[in-house]
Amino acid sequence: MDLLTDIVRLMRPQSVLWRTLEERGRWGMSVPQRDEPVFCLVVAGQCCLVPPNGPSVLMKQGDYVMLNASSRYSLGSGMDVMPVVAALAADAGHTDYVRWNDGQDGEEVRLVGGYFQVEPEHTELLASLLPDLLYLRSSDEEAGRLTRIVELIGEESLCELAGRELVMGRLVEIMLVEVLRRPMLRIEGQRTGWLSGMADPQIAMSLQKMHADVAHHWTVDILAKQVGMSRAVFARRFSECVGQAPATYLSNWRIAVAKDALLNSDRSVNEIGLAIGYLSDSAFSTAFSRIVGCSPVSFRREGRRSL
Repeated sequence: MDLLTDIVRLMRPQSVLWRTLEERGRWGMSVPQRDEPVFCLVVAGQCCLVPPNGPSVLMKQGDYVMLNASSRYSLGSGMDVMPVVAALAADAGHTDYVRWNDGQDGEEVRLVGGYFQVEPEHTELLASLLPDLLYLRSSDEEAGRLTRIVELIGEESLCELAGRELVMGRLVEIMLVEVLRRPMLRIEGQRTGWLSGMADPQIAMSLQKMHADVAHHWTVDILAKQVGMSRAVFARRFSECVGQAPATYLSNWRIAVAKDALLNSDRSVNEIGLAIGYLSDSAFSTAFSRIVGCSPVSFRREGRRSL
């Protein structure tokens, strides 16, 4: 199993919640923070995006952005409307959307936006794997496949045919996979995360090896030798790219696999621990409790109670 398939299957993206936004003239919108990564693509026209951190972005037709929105972000016809939107958002509730329009006619802008819904126990993990901001321009030479998907999404957002919700959900899921499979390409705004690691051939090789045999006793020395690097250089580059030390990444992934098995299988706690590399119940329980905040037994009991 390749690394991307490994991650997507674990996340189980059951559905993608989305909506279409159509505006004309001078307009602005403040979008509340979500725990899940959010996306926005421009189907027609252009708009400005002001992310929670970093410079604003002028998005044109066919452009796509994915955000780990740690706080509110804004969209609008131009930077001149952002002070108005910010003033309105100051009095808004934590989960409230804020929209403003001057009521005048102008160029039509149509956006499709939403967020990716995964299993609740993996929401934090997905956010940690992605960069804070991922921006893909439709003008990029390599954006052809994604552009065709965006065009289909744009067409589907306008139609009223039967099965529209089902088709739209599948198209946006494909869009997510297409974005995640493009780490070797230039991705503007990329900082740290799983995608950044996959953009580096040697770090990508180390990630692939860890995922291929999660129970193996991987150490920095072993991984560095496997990818042909010195221990110090590998450790530094891995942390710079992924945002975590190799041991931390491996521990977090092991626990993510364990959480999935605890909730979706009848395997014993001991079997699950052994399968991901822990040689005793106590070692597994200690590592699980340190990362999750409760024991594997408690996690399974509470998780199944809420189903």
